[in-house]
Amino acid sequence: MPETKEWTLMFYFASDNPLAPTVVSQLKAIKNAGYHPEANVIAQFDPQAVGTPTHIFDVNLMEKLKNPGQSDIGFTANDPYVRKLIEDKLWSDQKNRDGKSLIRDLIKQFLADEDVAHAPYDPPTPPNNGNNEKVRPRESLWNFLKFCSDNYPARHYMLFLLGHGLVVGNDIFMFDEHADGHSMSLLELGQVLNDFKRETDKQKAQFELVSFHSCSVSSLEVAYELQGTANYMLASQGPAFVGSWPYRQILLRVFNDLDKWVKRRKEINIKEMLVKIFYYCLHNSADFMLAGYSFDLCLCNLNYAADVKKPIEELSDTLIFGLTKPLIRDFILLSHWKSQSYWRESYTDLYDFCFCLSKHCKDYEETAGEMTETMGAVHKACDEVMGVLMKEAQETDDKFTIRAEFAGPAYQYSHGLSVFFPWAEPSSDSPIMEEYQHLKFKETSWCTFLNRYFVATMRDTHQSQSEFDRLRAPMLVPSAKDHLLEDIASLVYNREGQLSNENSLNGDGNRPEKTHPNDPLGGDSACPSIKNHPHDTRPRRVRGKQADEKSVPISEDWFKSSP
Repeated sequence: MPETKEWTLMFYFASDNPLAPTVVSQLKAIKNAGYHPEANVIAQFDPQAVGTPTHIFDVNLMEKLKNPGQSDIGFTANDPYVRKLIEDKLWSDQKNRDGKSLIRDLIKQFLADEDVAHAPYDPPTPPNNGNNEKVRPRESLWNFLKFCSDNYPARHYMLFLLGHGLVVGNDIFMFDEHADGHSMSLLELGQVLNDFKRETDKQKAQFELVSFHSCSVSSLEVAYELQGTANYMLASQGPAFVGSWPYRQILLRVFNDLDKWVKRRKEINIKEMLVKIFYYCLHNSADFMLAGYSFDLCLCNLNYAADVKKPIEELSDTLIFGLTKPLIRDFILLSHWKSQSYWRESYTDLYDFCFCLSKHCKDYEETAGEMTETMGAVHKACDEVMGVLMKEAQETDDKFTIRAEFAGPAYQYSHGLSVFFPWAEPSSDSPIMEEYQHLKFKETSWCTFLNRYFVATMRDTHQSQSEFDRLRAPMLVPSAKDHLLEDIASLVYNREGQLSNENSLNGDGNRPEKTHPNDPLGGDSACPSIKNHPHDTRPRRVRGKQADEKSVPISEDWFKSSP
């Protein structure tokens, strides 16, 4: 049975995509942090080049064998020696050039002959994560986590995930170009981390942190789905860049705290350690402003994720009713437009949306001298949500949002956690609305609000204009042939037609409107139109009676009450 250490830090670099070359520098930073006898540092790296296997490293394994029981934190400051991570690679059944000897056996023999190792070389055999075939991201992540828990047991675990983001909607999260299934869904991520949590519970260990070095993962849907797994989550609502997480400094922080624990036997303050790591990432990312990029970051306590259920549920129900009131519906639209958004206007900072909407309600009360009962309910619901999402004001606080900061003007209204809030209903080939029905976050009724919002805010078709509008923009009475051509056009340029993502994929199977993901920085792509225009020219009632409405069943009464 392997010896149980105090910490196991796991780095899963899902970079079988154009991020791969830039990830090497992150691995070098981990290597250069040095080592501590009470810390296991395990890293997995999946290169992009065809035929190149997945690597798993026991970082600074050789140094530990040469100096058992000792630490060397950060190595010597003035030592210009360049250390190679390749010597820390774990080998399974790979053989040398003549095919007679295992590489791991030759390394063991070499260390014995040179008499440089003071502890036996017998590392565990890594899982086959794609050496012979490409496994799906879900299986790859689980294999890595299970390997770490079985072979590197500890009292505390941290997990750092680096790869493409957008887990809400199953877009390109942990994108693997050569795997059968290119990405991982939020449901799959939750299942994997729950399974890992059960493994740590068997050891009576703590899964302290899951850190997402990925774009657009700091969302309420993610936090809500992952409650009961790690204690804390570190992530960004907007883009996260390769190089923005300072891994050397992060490891130095853990090693230094371990050194104090060994010498003084004083328990490490986990939250205090993670707050320091939060600021390391924030300050390191600030220099990306020199290249014109803004950044945001949030550290939250997943043990309090359930606290958002009731306030968001009440907000959703209030907004659904508010959509039937023209003034409040316009306030919702205006607040959506003004509030902080991310990744092609698909996600919105919920605190900021509530702040803007609450202010509109308050301003109306001051200017009009009165506030309707519905307006008051919206104002109250917004304040409740802001209360539960507000970040800690002082060190003694114990809240869901521990820290939330930004660097750069593009994300200056960020408060830590976003929700999926597009302007118009996603096309039928996008899995997001169907996936929402299976997420834990469905308990908040936010998905129900979204479906009502898509209908209530959609502009009327040309044929549905009021008599007043028709006088100002007169239309000819259509003939039977005109109706037929209109039906044909509506089917060609609708979900089943050319404007459907499913029918407009690139040759490599990726969607052209997203960066697919070939941006080595992993940044945002161009923003789409925020217009919620119908995909049809026919009156809404005609469209509603056909099989085109695929979100939720909507009654005829709803169409009568909607614009």
